[in-house]
Formats: sequence, structure tokens, C-alpha cells
Amino acid sequence: MKKIGLCFMLVLALCGCSLFSNTSTALYTGDYAASMPFQDSDTRVKHASLISDLDCRVQIESGLMDLSKTYFDPSKVTFKTHTFLDYDELDATDGSRGLLGTLRDDNPIGLNPSSDEEFDTGNGISTGPVILVDIYELDWYAGDTLKGISLSLVLNGSLYLDSNTEVQIEKEQLNSYFDVTANKLVSYMRERFNEITSSIPIYVCGYVLDDTSDLYGGYARTGFFNGGQGTFDDIDEQWVLIPSASINSLDASMASEFDAYKNCVIDVLTDYTFVTAKAKYEGSACKKVLITIEAHAKSTGEILAMGQTAKENLSLFTQMDCRYTVTIKNNNETYIVIQRKENETDCTVISTL
Repeated sequence: MKKIGLCFMLVLALCGCSLFSNTSTALYTGDYAASMPFQDSDTRVKHASLISDLDCRVQIESGLMDLSKTYFDPSKVTFKTHTFLDYDELDATDGSRGLLGTLRDDNPIGLNPSSDEEFDTGNGISTGPVILVDIYELDWYAGDTLKGISLSLVLNGSLYLDSNTEVQIEKEQLNSYFDVTANKLVSYMRERFNEITSSIPIYVCGYVLDDTSDLYGGYARTGFFNGGQGTFDDIDEQWVLIPSASINSLDASMASEFDAYKNCVIDVLTDYTFVTAKAKYEGSACKKVLITIEAHAKSTGEILAMGQTAKENLSLFTQMDCRYTVTIKNNNETYIVIQRKENETDCTVISTL
């Protein structure tokens, strides 16, 4: 027992106070670290009630972090979440005052059109629609000093003209709504919270949901507010299923490399093993590939053999400025996660076996 105690004390001595300190170190170099001690937010409950797909919620927030690196250097700031826009600021489900509610006399801050307002989708008129689904907030701090804010406006990509007719919102109409709403939200936050002065830059990004497929949607527009009016830009972000006709036309090389990878994995265990993927593109550039290997009723040895093959054959993917993540599941339980980061050839492997 004395030896165990001494070893534990030695580990603590070598690690210093890192196990218990308030220092913030990101999981990956180049990513944001959380401000410690971390303060959670009650908005998590609101987000979950508005978008049931956890993977989609993760992509919204992680995508906002990725885009924010253009303006907020991860080496100089850490993040907090929803320091200002808490549950009560957003919520309007019971008819109370809230940003996600409709604009009306008793809710002048509502960012959705009033119940009798007509909205031109570009493909017909929708009356009193819900366009703004949710708002995500990331706050950038250097120590205790606020250095900036990033916001994600999560928007519906389609609306109903009547109970049976659903149409896509055209880009011009969606951009116009985003620009006006972003200006309103930034103005509201500067007036509402003393800490958010005109010198605090605010970055607003518009995420458009894709309700017509199994994909997440993507960011389509951004606005940067640094004192006065915002400057706006279009971005082209989308998720693509692999294999699919879409990936064949967008990136034939990726489609071919995935087919080769899939064949190598399935060759190990041919029965009841399935390999699929989703890829995130910004324009024509692939930024992230999420590969899922689904197996059923496999033994420990079989799962390990599959993991070994999955890791070794990631070298088949030649695009280097892209992050690859492989998740291996057996009967819906995750047992192995493999990741190859951008511009690296080595892989990180985590196994619960």
C-alpha cells in the first residue's frame, strides 16, 4: 500500500497541479480551450427541445467554432457558452418575451415574423412563419476580459405555404432575413448588456437546416460587426453522404477512395458489416469526413481486427487538409474511434476493449 501511495504522490508531483488547476488547454493544438472553471448553461435544454438530432447540434456549435478562428485566435482566447443569451432570453414558448418568439406588442424583441406577416420565400408567400429556429452563443475571453462574441442563427431552409405545400426558401430571401435579423440581434445585445460595448466585435453566422434529407445542413452566410454596421459574406458549406450521386459529382476522387476503403474493411468481416460516411465541404474543399462502421454480434478479436484494418487503410485517403474520424460500433455500442487530423499521417486510436 505504501508503494502505491508513493507512486500516486510521484505522479502528482510530476504533473504539478494540472489535475486540479484552472488553466485552460485545448484538446487539440489550434482548437479553442474552454474557460475554466467551466460554467454550464441552461440553454442546453432549450437547444435539445428545438433540434432533436444531437449530431446536428454538435455540428452547429463545432462549425461556429471553426468559422470563428478567422476573427478570434484560439491561442489568445478561451470560450464560454451563453454568458448572455440564457434560456429566458431565448424562450418564448409560453407566449412570454423571448428572442425566438414572434414579433408582437408584448414581445418587441421577437425575431420571427408576426403571426399575420407575409414572408416571400421566392417560391410563394408564407404567413407568420418560424424562420429562426435557435440561437447559439460562444463568448471569447482573455482571462476575465470579454474579447468577442460569436453567434449562430439557426434557420429553416424551407417553409409551408399551407398545410400541404412545403417550399425551399430562395437564397436571396434567406440572406435578406439573415442580414436584418443579425443587425437586430447585435443591436439588442449591445443595448441589453453593459459588458457588450461597441468595441466588442460580434461575429454572426447563419446555419440553414436541411429538413429534406439525413444531412445536417450547413452555414450559408456570415456577418461581422466591429463597431458599426455589419459586413456580410456568403459561404458555401454542405454535408454530403458517401456513397451517393452527390459525392460522385462533387468529388470523384473522394468517392473512389471511400469505395476502396470500404472494400478493405468489409473484406475482414463480410457478414452484417456496413460502412457509410458523411463529408463536410466548404465550396469544393473537403474539411471533415465522418466514417461509421456498423457491425453486429462480433467478438472482441473480430472488432480489433476490424479496427486495425480501418486504421491502416486510412492512408487510402489522399486529401491531407481534412480531418477523418472513424467510429466502429458493434450492436450500436461504440468500441473504437480512430482519427487522422489535418495534414498528419499518424492516427489517434481510442478503444474501450
